[in-house]
Amino acid sequence: PTCSASALIEARRSAVIDATGYRYGILVGDEAPVGADACLDLSVHGFALSGFTVQGAAHAGVWLAGVDGFTARGGAYLENGAHGIASLCSAHGLISRSHVAGHREASIYVGSSDHVVVEDDSVTENGAGVLVENSSFVVVRHNQIFGNSAGVVVMVRPNLPLPLCDHVRIVENAIVENDFPNPMPADGDGSGRIPTGSGVLNAGGDHVTIDRNLILGNDAFGVATVASPFVAVDPRIDPFVDDQRVAKNVVLLNGQEPDPDRPGPPGADIVFLPDLIDFQTRTVLRADPEPADNCYGNNRSFTEQPPGATEGLACP
Repeated sequence: PTCSASALIEARRSAVIDATGYRYGILVGDEAPVGADACLDLSVHGFALSGFTVQGAAHAGVWLAGVDGFTARGGAYLENGAHGIASLCSAHGLISRSHVAGHREASIYVGSSDHVVVEDDSVTENGAGVLVENSSFVVVRHNQIFGNSAGVVVMVRPNLPLPLCDHVRIVENAIVENDFPNPMPADGDGSGRIPTGSGVLNAGGDHVTIDRNLILGNDAFGVATVASPFVAVDPRIDPFVDDQRVAKNVVLLNGQEPDPDRPGPPGADIVFLPDLIDFQTRTVLRADPEPADNCYGNNRSFTEQPPGATEGLACP
């Protein structure tokens, strides 16, 4: 179905929408492309989805585009191409108590959106568990994120309306053994470049809080902070991570088998590489002028890259 006005769709999770042969299981809003010039207009005001199992769509189980005020609760989204549920150019949303599995890019995608909460979901066997891209005021909390290629990714991508990612909270999640082989090509410019085995990756996001998470057994790294690699494509981007806080996390047994096919940060529980780096050649392209505006405090971890990287960066 396609929705373009305020609506409530409700059923038990046992009710199945088999979207085989369709691009979307449920499309809410506008399917128009998004570029650097402008986002989609907020054309739908108020949408609620409760229950249902949506499966088999070619691109996304639920696609929310230009929606102001949405909830998606208690559903299951299975093997819907790129995304289970996606928010694009949308605002004031909640994605909660859902099970999402079998998507090649991200099970839950928040792109060019603001004030979205992702909570109490279980996600597994996807590219990224939760991908927050060029969005602001996003909360990812109380989720079970396991067995994906990557757990939670905050990324600034080029040629989108908002050239930054700002005020993202990643709080009280279990992010465990996200070692599922990345199903996207390693030579692409998007999620295919994210190393298999990533726990939490912040690539260029500002005011990101990573707090009280359990991050265990991710092969590439537990928590990695790097600059956005896309500044050469989009000069509007400030590539450096600013005002990040990483505190009170348990980050153990990570980084023991980094992805050999995707150049990325070295393996460790905590990786702090604030400069703009070409990971293919290990060359520093531009130094972060203010790396000390990031802080780390009271994390339980064993390994850091570079060794001692967070010394002198204590949170106040």
